[in-house]
Amino acid sequence: MRMFRTIARGTASLLSGLAVLLVAAYAGLLLAGYHPVAVYSGSMVPAIPVGGLAVDRPVPAASVRVGDVITFSDPYVPGRVVTHRVIRIFHTAHGLAYRTKGDANPTRDPWTIRLHGTVGRVSFRVPYAGYALVYARTREIRTVLILLACGTVLVALLKRIWRSPDVEEAAA
Repeated sequence: MRMFRTIARGTASLLSGLAVLLVAAYAGLLLAGYHPVAVYSGSMVPAIPVGGLAVDRPVPAASVRVGDVITFSDPYVPGRVVTHRVIRIFHTAHGLAYRTKGDANPTRDPWTIRLHGTVGRVSFRVPYAGYALVYARTREIRTVLILLACGTVLVALLKRIWRSPDVEEAAA
């Protein structure tokens, strides 16, 4: 039984440390100006797999070149973002215009976009991490995480309250 407790405590410590490390790394990325975007479709396979995390760095729109993978607002669906590769840049009366295409798509995107100010250029990708980001934003997972945190605090408090007297004497 004592060996089981030792293994359980070691595992809990390891998982807790890993969780803190991941949260700190995520916060560090955000503070450094990076923006994570979960990839929902297979249009960028194999460069970015479904469920992958594309980590964007804001760059001036004028610095985007052909071949860059950028994240921009979908011109047809408000609130949705698209991460595709720039395949052509040309000058118009209103400034630069960009044509994009998903690597796995047989044809280019049906739109030509103008980018104002800054745009997210993909700096690196993390396979499967997008699933964690998507699920962490769901109500169910947030509820489970809050309940786990509350349960952990409750168990710690109850253990402290119901500690046997001989344990308190041994500690003193």
